[in-house]
Amino acid sequence: MADWFKDWFASDFYLSVYNHRNDEDAEKFLNGLLELISLSKGAKILDAACGAGRHSLFMARKKFDVTAFDLSLPLLNKGIEKGRELNLDIKFFNGDLRFIHLKERFDLIMNLFTSFGYFNNDEENFSFIKSAYEMLKEDGYFVFDYLNEQFLRKNLVPESGRNINGLKIFEKREIIKNRIVKKITIENGRERRDYEESVQLYSFDEIIRKFNEIGFSARKVWGNYSLDGFIPDTSERIIIIFKK
Repeated sequence: MADWFKDWFASDFYLSVYNHRNDEDAEKFLNGLLELISLSKGAKILDAACGAGRHSLFMARKKFDVTAFDLSLPLLNKGIEKGRELNLDIKFFNGDLRFIHLKERFDLIMNLFTSFGYFNNDEENFSFIKSAYEMLKEDGYFVFDYLNEQFLRKNLVPESGRNINGLKIFEKREIIKNRIVKKITIENGRERRDYEESVQLYSFDEIIRKFNEIGFSARKVWGNYSLDGFIPDTSERIIIIFKK
């Protein structure tokens, strides 16, 4: 399924499957980030593949100038609705990571929650990283949040199931041609829906090398959303603060 993300991220079930990623996680992570990097009030931030906007909403509450985009209109509309409820001025728009080239320059660009590796080749996967470098101001920051390939290979859970709000969710995972592929089946008693996720695997060293080639330099690496240090064998995630 080449464009699996179009169907899955537009699904009514997506937020139910990932309901464990909540506002509290986002706030703890972003507070830690803001302690590390220096951003002035009103600094310009771009939230790339923002989903329902939980990170954008937090940053806007901190009085930053936030622009955010996502491919999924249903998720984007949830962010827009929440922003209006909170009377926040966030510039949301619909867009595909591969084709984003804005004239505006940003102090911080965020690419969070494995919004990377969806596409079929390195050129497409790193196209936004290259664009982000051009869209950053000098000395701007890029925050990259991705799975830890080394940990994943050693700790892959082939199958799992759970019940959430009346939904039965079954997930099967396997590595195929250096991609982590997850088959998701959702049953609600009346119908069954099948979805897929497929993410290209890159090692920590590959990520650093690719970003360095573009011009970025790594300043800090965390291994989870609690901001613990990155340990290759045991960290579930790779969260890197890059600087232009």
